[in-house]
Amino acid sequence: MTEVKKSNWWSRKTAFQKVLFIIAAIIFVGALVLLFLVMDGRRVFGDDFANRLFGEGVPNGYVRLWNNVINSSISWLVTAIVIVVSFVLIFLGNFITHLFDNKSRKAKTVSSLVRSLIKYLVIIIAICVILVYWGVDVIGIVAGVGVLTLVIGLGCQSLIQDIVSGLFIVFDDYFGVGDTVIIDGFRGTIVEVGLKTTKLQDFGGNIKSITNSSISTVVNMSRMRSIASVTLSVSYNEDVERVEALIIEEIEKLKEKIPNILEGPWYKGIDSISASSVDFLVICFVSEDNRFQVTRDLKREFYLMFKKNNILIPYTQVTINSEDEKEKEKASPEQVLVALKEQKKLRGIKDDVPAPKKKKLKKVVSQMKESFDKTTKEMDD
Repeated sequence: MTEVKKSNWWSRKTAFQKVLFIIAAIIFVGALVLLFLVMDGRRVFGDDFANRLFGEGVPNGYVRLWNNVINSSISWLVTAIVIVVSFVLIFLGNFITHLFDNKSRKAKTVSSLVRSLIKYLVIIIAICVILVYWGVDVIGIVAGVGVLTLVIGLGCQSLIQDIVSGLFIVFDDYFGVGDTVIIDGFRGTIVEVGLKTTKLQDFGGNIKSITNSSISTVVNMSRMRSIASVTLSVSYNEDVERVEALIIEEIEKLKEKIPNILEGPWYKGIDSISASSVDFLVICFVSEDNRFQVTRDLKREFYLMFKKNNILIPYTQVTINSEDEKEKEKASPEQVLVALKEQKKLRGIKDDVPAPKKKKLKKVVSQMKESFDKTTKEMDD
């Protein structure tokens, strides 16, 4: 039995990845060594270096770091409190908006946008409060925002476009949370409408995030009822009127068997006459979320009905012919030579057998005579 060697994390890396890891490890170890040397700078670099870096009377960097932590304990405490309060406010905002987003799709869309707005506002305010307690001049920064507005606007045009597009999506009611839509070729259900992005989930559970400003075309398939259609193929050997009567009888029972049908189903007649079957069409109204499932349910019920009533459904058939065991007459030697000569002629292969000298001499004489006749004619002219 062949033994399977267990590979560790190092053997799975490529040569380039190993080199990068070694370089990163050397840089990390070097940074740690430099940090320890600086923290113990009074003994390593002398008093002048330590006095400039730590201050006079401070033995090393560890003491200076501890003193800074003690002196700024209030700022650390306020920072922790502000972070906790921010999480609580965001949680409460999400909780309150979720209480009102179960009434309609419009409410779900607005609440999704409000949650996104609350999150960004709370984060911005929390950052400002933390900076104030750390001694940063926030008012001066806010005053300087007016100078940087143009630069930020030019650099964040896409962000501003996303936010404005998100607002228009909500207020113009293009689509809402829970709608099944097709956006730029991607089909899915809207799960979130934010200030910057819109998130869709397809039937496979995959989530696609699309920036609001990049949404160019939207097909909303949830505002109106959708049509589920089924084509029933029947053999030409069946009686059309009998098949139609059986379909009409079965249709009356389908509404009870398939509760997701909103209206119908209806028999709409012969849809096409194909090469091997007569195709009958049945349609009904359903919600877009149930369209594919209702289509599958209709196919199942009609298949069982056809099977129960011995209605032939056309299908591909393959006919296999067995090899003829009789011995066939073979070609004679003369026929073989004729066939080979013809093949050489078709392929442009000249015969290797030289032509008789008599024929060759006759051909030369004929060419000389032809040339003499042409020359004589030209002289007479």
